[in-house]
Amino acid sequence: MILLHNGIVVDGSGQPSQHGSVLIRDQTVESVGTIEATPDMEVVDCSNRVIAPGFIDVHSHADLEVMQHRPEKVMQGVTTEVVGNCGFSLFPTIPSSELVPAFEIFSGRGEKKWPDAAAYFEDLETSESRTNVAALTGHSTLRAGVSGMRAGKLETAEQREVEKRLSACLEQGSIGLSTGLNEVPSSYGDFDELVSLCQVVKRYDAFYTSHLRDYKFRILEAVEEALDLGRRTQVPVQISHLQAAGYKTWDKMDAVLELIDRASAEGVDVGIDAYPYLAGSAGLTQLLPIWSLEGGTRQLLQRLRDPDTRQRIAAETESGMANRWQDVLLATMTHPDQADLVGKTVQDIADERGCSGLAAALDLVLETQATVVIVSFNQSEENLRKVLSHPLTSIITDGLVTDGKPHPRTFGTYPTFLGEFVREKSWMSLEDAIYKVTGLPAQRFHLEREGLLRPGYHANITVFSAAEIGTQSNYEVPDCAPQGIEHVLVNGSWGVRQGQLQELFSGRPVRT
Repeated sequence: MILLHNGIVVDGSGQPSQHGSVLIRDQTVESVGTIEATPDMEVVDCSNRVIAPGFIDVHSHADLEVMQHRPEKVMQGVTTEVVGNCGFSLFPTIPSSELVPAFEIFSGRGEKKWPDAAAYFEDLETSESRTNVAALTGHSTLRAGVSGMRAGKLETAEQREVEKRLSACLEQGSIGLSTGLNEVPSSYGDFDELVSLCQVVKRYDAFYTSHLRDYKFRILEAVEEALDLGRRTQVPVQISHLQAAGYKTWDKMDAVLELIDRASAEGVDVGIDAYPYLAGSAGLTQLLPIWSLEGGTRQLLQRLRDPDTRQRIAAETESGMANRWQDVLLATMTHPDQADLVGKTVQDIADERGCSGLAAALDLVLETQATVVIVSFNQSEENLRKVLSHPLTSIITDGLVTDGKPHPRTFGTYPTFLGEFVREKSWMSLEDAIYKVTGLPAQRFHLEREGLLRPGYHANITVFSAAEIGTQSNYEVPDCAPQGIEHVLVNGSWGVRQGQLQELFSGRPVRT
């Protein structure tokens, strides 16, 4: 037995904190409150420390990382995560890596393929991941496996095959369907296709999560599409990493939240998630028009080499930009000769080369075979506050480890949220903040016996110093160990012990 003794218990419900202790027997919480230590207990002094449920990241891209025993999540207090987001999951099998857009979760998988959810979960169990993992089934992966990167409506037989594969994955334990509607090939799915798939989701009492069709000029229409799917099919709808992306669209956020609030009041089962940063991250190709990506990377590069087609791509890319090229930072460059470009903005490259930002961006896509990962400064602080503090919002990382300078959310989301935005900026109480990272996401995704400190619940627990929690991780130096996380228990076993953070980082240097 383990006794987390004499701490500040924030139980994940949003209720006021209490001084007390938590007793763990085997993999579950046995009791919470005033508990006397006995000789048969391992007693951990938690004086002046917060004892909270383990943090739950319901929008993770660590699909491969969880099999690689990487520590970045557990080090920041995460004990459970949901992978397979934004329309991309590692299952069911896609026929060729060439058909997949430059999306980082597929990097490093080699020839490994998972024909269905059962195969993925079997490998996950064998690998003994550091965190508990639930998985969504990705719409892009489903579509790529049936019709490749072809645009347009699925044939009837193709639609039935996509539905069959989705049904099989849900039967095997996948918790829902994710879309990435501004990424190919998920973007080729029309509303009727999504209705049919959500009807499959409904039969399994599962979830629909949506990376929206647009986060910029047509964000209102994109949100309405997601809400209409909930109205039509009665599935729970989760709106992924909500933001108005780019300064030209910041004035739309109030209307977006009003749409969501109205739908929720009408009975639509809707939730939101968001990360506590002003910048997002994606492949540079996400800024290009959807039609230019049809057929995969090879055809995109051919189009960019054709002067007339490149001119069309350039015009549509420029008209779709809601921010500036100086807001777009190069995070990952795959070729060693380009390593010196990491950390520069697209506008920096343009100035060095004596061309426009747009021309530099398209040249970079060509030069890197469409593998550039960017960090894009998209949000205003006012909008970030509105979204993070909204009662329907769960806090997520949306992160994964890449070469170069990956987004700091991979290393410091929860310390940033609890340190900068809760303690320093006082955007909400500590109890409300812990609810947003524990009780709310557990309830939202029906994660049984998760998210609360209650007798009989899984012993997934994070102990931290509210006065010290934070991180030095930033966009220039992202890979820093967090501060103030002292103990993490995953299913009753130690994931982190006090003073252990730095030594947990194996395989990638991390600065303290």
